[in-house]
Amino acid sequence: MRVLCTTCGKRGAFYYRQSSGEKLCPFCLEESLENHVKHSFSKKVKLGKSPVIMTYIPIERILEGFLLAYMLSKIEKKFGGTVSIMSSRRVLNVIKGGKLGEYLERNENVRYSVLEKIIEVVECYTIKSLENALKNIEENLWLIEGAQAVLLPYTLTDLNEAFLEHVILGVGDLKVLKMEGRLISGVPLILPYARVDRVDVMALSYILKFTELLDAELIFPKTACEASKIIKDLVIQATLKHPELTHTMLKSVEFFSE
Repeated sequence: MRVLCTTCGKRGAFYYRQSSGEKLCPFCLEESLENHVKHSFSKKVKLGKSPVIMTYIPIERILEGFLLAYMLSKIEKKFGGTVSIMSSRRVLNVIKGGKLGEYLERNENVRYSVLEKIIEVVECYTIKSLENALKNIEENLWLIEGAQAVLLPYTLTDLNEAFLEHVILGVGDLKVLKMEGRLISGVPLILPYARVDRVDVMALSYILKFTELLDAELIFPKTACEASKIIKDLVIQATLKHPELTHTMLKSVEFFSE
């Protein structure tokens, strides 16, 4: 029996969104995530004409970062905007050296900025990945000159992982979880996926065939930290069985990181 998309009621659904109970077709899932990206700007920055949006892609979040850059390039093409991707040479080579880059370059509004002096080792803990991302941006302020916003591709899942890593394992500084909205050299920092489960991002990346263009190890980086794996499993189980808890934890993040 064909199940119709909850949103449009016309196309066949392929994805069940645990957090809302919606059954979504590929088009409506993509539109939903694009709306999250668009709305993330509304309260934090007023974009001018032909804006430059900087996206930093950490090595731990290549797929999420690429999808964010892809959606931004589509959105900003309508407004004459430019998407500037900032990352290590290794990450940019992965994107530019294969078919992934073709998806971006067809919109003719993407440019790349290489961070030369950064550590390219995959970080075990999500909270440390967040801290490193912030540090790398702050140490390369010249790259964000002229940008109207800096975006990071961390999801609600990531923020929950980082929160539990600190509370349970004592890793990192909770203040980093309040990074969204802060100004870096006058430029606002935005996390468009802050209320999006990582599984939503993975589902859309799969249907767009982006997952086929990346090695599995780049999508799911292997680390030697057993403790971090336990935290990740806890968050995955919460997302699948009790999705409402993931949003409750986010409120805890906002409260405890004051």
